[in-house]
Amino acid sequence: MFIKPNMKRHWARKYSDGFLGHEPDSTMVEAALKQALVPGSVLEIGAGAGHFSELMREWGYEVTATDLVVGNTLDIAKERLGDFDNVVAMGVIHHILDHDKFLAAIANIKAMAQKRVILAVKLPSVHLKKRTRHANRYSVLDYIDVLGNPVTVTACGYLSLLEWKVQGKK
Repeated sequence: MFIKPNMKRHWARKYSDGFLGHEPDSTMVEAALKQALVPGSVLEIGAGAGHFSELMREWGYEVTATDLVVGNTLDIAKERLGDFDNVVAMGVIHHILDHDKFLAAIANIKAMAQKRVILAVKLPSVHLKKRTRHANRYSVLDYIDVLGNPVTVTACGYLSLLEWKVQGKK
């Protein structure tokens, strides 16, 4: 996912205080996340310095966090860490440049999630005529192709929080 060797340091600095200074309304993201989670375990993919992981622990969840920053990496397109009630990725999935890896990552997330998939993603603007930058590469339809229709879509500044109930599972 991260190509440049200095990305670990970059994201550690950018997210050392969570989204503060980067996300226009972090309280909206946190509120939407808290509402979307179901009781139980959480796998957070791309946890950065751990802002959301720490919040979810404070809310009473058993959290497993993966990220380059915390030294616990996961190739989300290939590796499975087990079954979790919730699988959460806050602002990282839309950074996967290769479309096949993106689809594999989404399918793998769905396979690990027992109850909920929650993704904070950057969706393309309806005003863009073409999508070229990585952050604008995937529309909500790309996520629906693999996960089905989301239960909720919450606009949180430049991110959208998408929530799915995993079909065929509790």
